Parts: sequence; structure tokens; C-alpha cells
Amino acid sequence: MVKEKFTEEEITTQLNKLASDKAFSRSKINIRLLKFLVESTLKGEDIKEVTIGTEFFGINYNPIKSDNKVRVYIYHLRKKLEEYYNTTATPEEIVFRIAKGQYGVQFEKYQQPKKETSTSNQKWFGLLLIPIIVLIGYLSIQKSINDFWVTLMKNELPTTVIFGDYFTIEGPISTGRKGIIRDYEINSEDELQAFIVNHPEHKNIEKFEASRHHYFNWMAPYCSKTITQFWAPYDYPFEITQVSEWSVSQIENKNLVYFGQSKSMGVLKNILKENFPQYDYESQRLIRNDLSTNQTTSYNDYITKEGKIIDYTAVAKVTLPAGNEIRFFMSDQDCGVISALHYFTNQDSVEAFYSRHQIHENEDFFVLFKVSGWQRKSYDMEFILMDKKGE
Repeated sequence: MVKEKFTEEEITTQLNKLASDKAFSRSKINIRLLKFLVESTLKGEDIKEVTIGTEFFGINYNPIKSDNKVRVYIYHLRKKLEEYYNTTATPEEIVFRIAKGQYGVQFEKYQQPKKETSTSNQKWFGLLLIPIIVLIGYLSIQKSINDFWVTLMKNELPTTVIFGDYFTIEGPISTGRKGIIRDYEINSEDELQAFIVNHPEHKNIEKFEASRHHYFNWMAPYCSKTITQFWAPYDYPFEITQVSEWSVSQIENKNLVYFGQSKSMGVLKNILKENFPQYDYESQRLIRNDLSTNQTTSYNDYITKEGKIIDYTAVAKVTLPAGNEIRFFMSDQDCGVISALHYFTNQDSVEAFYSRHQIHENEDFFVLFKVSGWQRKSYDMEFILMDKKGE
């Protein structure tokens, strides 16, 4: 670190210059975080993740238990700085650099690229090719971000993947001992308490309570692996949590991707309902009310006698007023969400889907598929209908 080469006034001038640049002005949190780091560095403070979490974000931050909010924001800030100094900065500017694994800011002198003095035609040709190759590589990467994900991945907000975990009940079971059970129609502690109040006639009803143990079906590990593999080539950071540990207070300035059953969404169901009010959700059933004709249609999941699964799977793209986005993948059977995620992480599938239904990358929509097949075998996915927001 060479901060002694510059006065505090010079560093503050450079900070103000960054704050006025359009790349930073679009994200106030980036410049606020940079200002916090610069000021802490100038004071000689040893900046740690927990310090940023508690002093900047104002939370009781536990790096082991808490989400990786700090690392995600630092990652985006570091990328912004690199972009600025590679494209916009002039030679008289001070370079602000945040080394990987560090949170202090390094202040460095701007280094111009060395000029090539050779007159060799071959060398000049090679130099001319470099920006062309870089540009082609850049465009190929940009192109590979399909339309379903591109706006979420480029809005510079951290992303959280949320899995819908199953609510369980602790109490006396049929063996005469204490154990854990699952009631498909009770999916929260509030619903359990309401059931206890409304059904005092049930034996030992007062002994039932919410269990601390929740569980997932097969879709959770599969989708976790698939989304990780999909985002890995872009070095795209994200965090993972479950509905039972997620709070709606965390929704501001974050993108969300939900995988699970509709009944396990918690408060996320309210957000989806606000954006697509024509849908209602019940166990093993999705109900659509046509807003123009007021006609109601039910889509019921079932399994045939031969064991074939019929699952109606919903995928939704929602943009919130703050500019952050949500992707919903919902089905009662794990095969539905697994098939839908595979479809929407496939470049060719998404291109064909957006072209066929004339969807712009910024449009929000709710789409319903019928997924059918045999347990743990290949599945067919059939388009049923789509509702675009505002239509």
C-alpha cells in the first residue's frame, strides 16, 4: 500500500470524481461503501468483514452464520473499480484498489500501458488483434447470458437463492412416542397455532408444537448444483438460504431466486400474488382466474396407478419497484422444478421460448408447464399458458 504518496485532500478529490462518474452514480450503495472503506483506511483501521457488516450495514453480523452480504458487495465494488480504471480513468488520477481477500483500499499511482517501439509488421498485427480477440471474447460471454437471467445478473445487486423447506410438527405419534410429522396443509407456525385453536377435540392437540427440524426434497440439492454450474463461468456470486431462515426485511436491494412448492413460499407468495393476482395456490393444485372472462381453471397434480407423475410447474419473472428481481420455480413434485431449471439454463431453449412468445428481456411473466414422466427418469415438459404482467 502506498497511501503516503498522496494527501488526504487528493484522495478525497479522487473519491468525489468516482462518485460523479455515471458507473457509480447508478448504485449509491457502491459509492457509500467505497467512502466507508476509504475513510477507514485513512484512519489506519484494520478493516474486517464483521466491521463492515455491523458498522456499514448496521446488522449483528456473524461471518459463519450470517449470509455473505459483505463479500458480495465487495466483489461488485471491486469489479466496478477495475472497470472504471480500465476504461474511463485519466493518467493524473489516483487508483483505488481493493485486493482480493482484503477490505482496505490501496492508493496507487496510475500506470499507463507501456508503448511498443518495435516496427515489426508482425508485432503490430498482433497488437491490433488483441483488442479484437478481447472484444469477441467479451461479446461471446455476454451473449451466453440468456434473456431469462441477463437483467438479474447485470443489475449489480447481490443475489440470494432460497429453497422452500417443509414445515414439520413435533408431538406424539402413532408409536406412542414423541416424533416429527408433516401435515401438507400446515406450512407455518401460525397455521399450526390456528389449527390447534380451531380443533380442540383432537387427542393430545395441546402437545403439538413447531419442530426445529425442517427438510427438503430432491429438488434442493439438484437445483443447488445446477444453478452453481450455470453461474460458475461468469464468476457470479450468490448466497443460499431457506424460507424458514429468511425474512422479508432482507428483500431490499437483493435479487431472489426461489425453488420449491407454492405452499412453502411463506411471504414470497404475497409478492407473487401482487404481481399475478389471477393465481391461487393449494396443495397439489394451482387455480387460475381469467381476469377478462372471470372463468376459473384448476390444474391438479396427480400420479397414475402405474406411477407416472403429472406435475403442473410454474415459472415466474418479477421485477420489484426498487429494481431488484425475483425468479420463481414452483412445483409440488421435485421433477417439475428440476425440469424447469434445466430448461431456463439452456441457451437454445430460452432463445426459442423468448422468440416463440415474443418476450422482451425486460418483460415480467408467469408461465405454466405440464411436466410428466416416471420417477427419477426422463420427463416431458409441455407449455400450457403464459400471462405477461400488465396484459
